[in-house]
Amino acid sequence: MITIDKVTSFLRQNKDNKFIQYRLNGSNIKIDDICTYDDFKKIKPITRKDLAELTKDIKVFADFFDLCPIKIFESPGPIYNLLFESYYQYRFYKGLEYSSFGHCDIVVNTFSYHLTPAGEMFDEAVRKIGASVIPLGPSSSSKCAEVIKNTGATAFIGTKTFLKKVLEELGEKNSLLKSYLIAEKITDDERNYLSNKYDIEIYQGYGTAEAGLIATECQYKTGMHVDNEIFVEILNPENGDLLGENEVGEAYVTILNKNYPLIRYATGDLVSYTLEKCSCDREDMRILGVFGRVDSSVKVKGVFIHEWSLTEFANSYGVSIKLEISNDENNNDILSLHINKDVKGLDLAFKEKFKLRVNNINVNNDINKTEIIENRTYLKKR
Repeated sequence: MITIDKVTSFLRQNKDNKFIQYRLNGSNIKIDDICTYDDFKKIKPITRKDLAELTKDIKVFADFFDLCPIKIFESPGPIYNLLFESYYQYRFYKGLEYSSFGHCDIVVNTFSYHLTPAGEMFDEAVRKIGASVIPLGPSSSSKCAEVIKNTGATAFIGTKTFLKKVLEELGEKNSLLKSYLIAEKITDDERNYLSNKYDIEIYQGYGTAEAGLIATECQYKTGMHVDNEIFVEILNPENGDLLGENEVGEAYVTILNKNYPLIRYATGDLVSYTLEKCSCDREDMRILGVFGRVDSSVKVKGVFIHEWSLTEFANSYGVSIKLEISNDENNNDILSLHINKDVKGLDLAFKEKFKLRVNNINVNNDINKTEIIENRTYLKKR
């Protein structure tokens, strides 16, 4: 587990890094003044909204770093993500190593390879561990099931919702032995049901497009082990105080990567943690779950919708929108748009903007402001 001493040592070793200098200058603090955690906390956190602003001019943002990016991705916001090195920037190969993925597995990767980084993150992770990857990307569940049957694929990477649909398509013809899920929470009840019905091991990880892997489960599935290249703070969203074990707070992450040093990144995710020794004998911090968002944004099927982005969208159509996210009895997400006047084609425009399909649109003349309403009940469960 990374200590604050290792963090301060990293900052000193990389004091000439222009992005680190930018972050320290913005906080009016000098590198030599950072000796303790209290000193470190004086560095202002950086948020997704901050990154969206910073990356509006990609040439200026790229100039903070010594290397030329291998690839430039776009995440909802939009935020432009720069990839400087394969394997070691995103580090999701560690997540697969912690699970039962291994050499010569045939892995179907259902994350998108177009613009967003998720497909690349897991493509390189699969290749790093010596397995074979099927770069499926987004498709119908029937097409995915067909590919799995034809190739004898043994492993799946994607979201909980899509895995459920694919397993239903496969039925007794399922050849999948294991799956690695991210971007969407799976409860213990859901995991047990799918594992028992389809005889498949299900692992989940936690990460973001900006930070890569943050934490991942081992074979015991009693929490997600924080990656050993990341320093994590769990803070009270109201006063910024450090929280103890099993208390729910916002996760801040610092990545000790000299090519892309992300310092005090405020994820906006509400999590809890434990320091108890795991049955696998590792003694690092474990994230016990992600229980929602601290801000007015939501994450649906791996896609962020920020209130400021939704407001821009609503204003462009001269409408007020109340976006409600709920779930059905099977914990499938339901997106409903409540709007103050009818706008033709708004559902298609929403899908184009946010890459998500709207389930319902309701007109209510009493709506007078744009907001996001989070009503998913399963987020509160382990």
